[in-house]
Amino acid sequence: MIELTVPSAGLNAHYDITDEITERLRAHGAGDGLAGVFAHGSTVGLTVMRYEPGAVTDLLRTLERLAPDGERTYLHELTTGDPNGFSHLKSSLLGTSLLVPFLGGELGMSPSHRVVLLDFDLKPATRRILIDPPRPSQEDPQ
Repeated sequence: MIELTVPSAGLNAHYDITDEITERLRAHGAGDGLAGVFAHGSTVGLTVMRYEPGAVTDLLRTLERLAPDGERTYLHELTTGDPNGFSHLKSSLLGTSLLVPFLGGELGMSPSHRVVLLDFDLKPATRRILIDPPRPSQEDPQ
């Protein structure tokens, strides 16, 4: 298992972690296959997207319509006292894990697509990303 950390500013911060994932997989000696990428936490999300300002804004606006930040009627707040119910909902809607292809030392995606971490929580935090690398290929012993 490979771990990387991302210092996050919190509330709708977003980070392109594609190059870091690729570098870590190479350094680990990962073989060709699918790499599992998991964001540790219930107020973050992972996606593969075209990482440019318009697309990020569109995604954040869509999630905001589904789970508005300003609402204070989330039952999560009533049961825990924590006013970040919207953060948990956005995380659940986006998801916290991905499978990405790794082939020939590169992520097998279009160059315009990136692996993006989004942080929906109210405060800054260091976010952990766990990566399960594809196993190196075993040469035929013949």
